[in-house]
Amino acid sequence: MSADIKSLCERHEALKSDRSTWDSLCQELGDVISPRKAEITTKQTEPHTDKEKRARNSTAATCNMTLAQGCIAYAVPFSERWFQAEPPADIGDDSAFQWYAKCSEIMLSGLASSNFYTEMHEACLDRSGFAVGNLYCEESLTLPGGLIFDAVPVGTFSIAENSQKLVDTVFREREMTAVQLAQEFGENGLPKKIVDALKDNSKRNSQKFVAVHAVYPREDRDTMKLDAANMGVASCWFLPDEEHLLREGGYESNPYLVSRYLKWGSSAYGWCPGWHALDPAKYLNRLEFLMDGVAEVQLYPRMLIPSTLDGIVGMGPGDVTIYNPFQNAKPEVWGIEGRIEAGLERLERREQEIKDAYHYDLFRMFSQIDKQMTAREVAERATEKLVLFSPTFLRMQWEWLEPLLQRVFKIYMKQGRFPQPPPSVVALDAQGPHVRPPRIQFTSRVALAIRSLQSAGFMNLLESLQPMLAIDPSVRHVINVPTAAKG
Repeated sequence: MSADIKSLCERHEALKSDRSTWDSLCQELGDVISPRKAEITTKQTEPHTDKEKRARNSTAATCNMTLAQGCIAYAVPFSERWFQAEPPADIGDDSAFQWYAKCSEIMLSGLASSNFYTEMHEACLDRSGFAVGNLYCEESLTLPGGLIFDAVPVGTFSIAENSQKLVDTVFREREMTAVQLAQEFGENGLPKKIVDALKDNSKRNSQKFVAVHAVYPREDRDTMKLDAANMGVASCWFLPDEEHLLREGGYESNPYLVSRYLKWGSSAYGWCPGWHALDPAKYLNRLEFLMDGVAEVQLYPRMLIPSTLDGIVGMGPGDVTIYNPFQNAKPEVWGIEGRIEAGLERLERREQEIKDAYHYDLFRMFSQIDKQMTAREVAERATEKLVLFSPTFLRMQWEWLEPLLQRVFKIYMKQGRFPQPPPSVVALDAQGPHVRPPRIQFTSRVALAIRSLQSAGFMNLLESLQPMLAIDPSVRHVINVPTAAKG
């Protein structure tokens, strides 16, 4: 059943209205924490540096950058194997393990040859700075890696969740010129207003039109058909101002991969360290302004000049001022009692609040740890900080990385980039034979450290039992060692 354009427009407006409060907050966050991305409710058509100039203290912006870079460097590192595809739990033959391992190598190589890591970094900045990161993953028929990624800017998309609290609906707004719309959808499918702009040389490359890409679960479809109009995920491009449907299609899996830093109540949107850091960051900007004033007064003090003094008071190095000591006409400084040390103490305390919110010390610690250290040694050195960071990292794996890799796996299967699969990984259902999706094991340094942290309790138990074994060897039967070793 074809999409109803009126229903799409109404749905878009409802989701956009629900997003408006978040947009206002994200604009406030962007002004202080990420000025480069602060184009949410306040649009700028020309480049400027006004917002950067107002940010006298860059602690919050630096911490947000460090957190995003840390997620890239230690969760999805470009130079290391950060995941391993394995066969489903009920498949144990060696050929299956070898085939999925080979698929892992091909996927890692494809991600490295695409724009994944650059766009992932932008999406991580949004996730830590604005609470929501949205990464678009699509098949490319022209790029060597077969993949194209796009970090969707905050303030240009609306989201909704399914019953499992996972984002399954995305309405994304894109500003496109008449030329771009014609290239993407063809001139014959455009409304008259855009066709007229296309023929006007003064408007064809400059006038912008808002196009919306709606992706959501398709409820009314024929599951026996495999065409785009009957796929499980609907894809509709339309012009809301014109109420005009541009194109309808579908996907096997959602190309928009959305992750929240942490959840905020029952809302589809999230919470991020920026919410906690916003007030301290504003205070720091104000404090830096006051401290700059104190420093300027101490460097270039105010002067009291007697009315009976003749001549000019020399304020430069080596200048001479002539006065009569018998007439009490000596110039004096005043109003320099401000203590910059008091400001430095407050500055340090507020900066540490922001650093704690962004796990700044954790990633600084990781950068100083020897690469040869084991995951357990890393976990032991960063136990307390890892406990605080693990909830958002596990959410990142669950909401973002796992669906991303499963989508890449499907795209590469479609493109025929994998070797011939062994019979044990092929399943048969109503739609015919298909390769079973892999289990994803994350092997980055942070993932292994958190996994080691989870098993630390068992290791501590073993260590506590050692003195007891010397007294009563039967204590060893308290633990089922083979079962415990399997995790």
